[in-house]
Amino acid sequence: MADSHSDLEALRTACLALGQRGAERLVHLGDICDSLQTGVLEACIRFLRENEIFSVKGNNDFLVENLLRHQPPTERARNAGLVLFLRDLPVTLVWGDVCFAHSLPFDSLRAFYEPIDVGSPDRAREVFQATSHRILFCGHSHSPVAFRWNRGRVKREAVPEHEPVRLDPDERYIFVIGSVAGGECALYDRGAGLFQRVRLAR
Repeated sequence: MADSHSDLEALRTACLALGQRGAERLVHLGDICDSLQTGVLEACIRFLRENEIFSVKGNNDFLVENLLRHQPPTERARNAGLVLFLRDLPVTLVWGDVCFAHSLPFDSLRAFYEPIDVGSPDRAREVFQATSHRILFCGHSHSPVAFRWNRGRVKREAVPEHEPVRLDPDERYIFVIGSVAGGECALYDRGAGLFQRVRLAR
């Protein structure tokens, strides 16, 4: 899941939907927050912790972290725990041949801000060429889309809403998940080699 943008209800709905479909591990692909309303931020972070949701840092998380750092001393001290949580979010998570990132899977500011989906396969091709991951899951762009690498050729494809995508073991993939706040998340079944877009009832 990605881009919940401080919408705790949407985040809860996504976790429930994925849990009902058998998800064993939940990953948030960044932009957990986009608000300086610390009550909302605290509630979202508490939910992530209580549900043991792995998370990476998004551009809005990075922005909020830095805004909180530059508050007056009293506010800064009160929000120190929030700053530490946001500061310690990794830019990427890598499990075997699968990478999770907010957008580009690189350890730089560019990684937060530049979308992979630019309406063509051009940037996806750059990512495939610069990395060795078989699958990259990312957010940032709020509409689901897939990129498929086959022997150096890259195709940009729509992600079907009602049927899973069967992954070819000889191909590489980038999946842009879509926005939780916009009613999207996804399920990856590693054993079966399937990727399923999940639309959320709101």
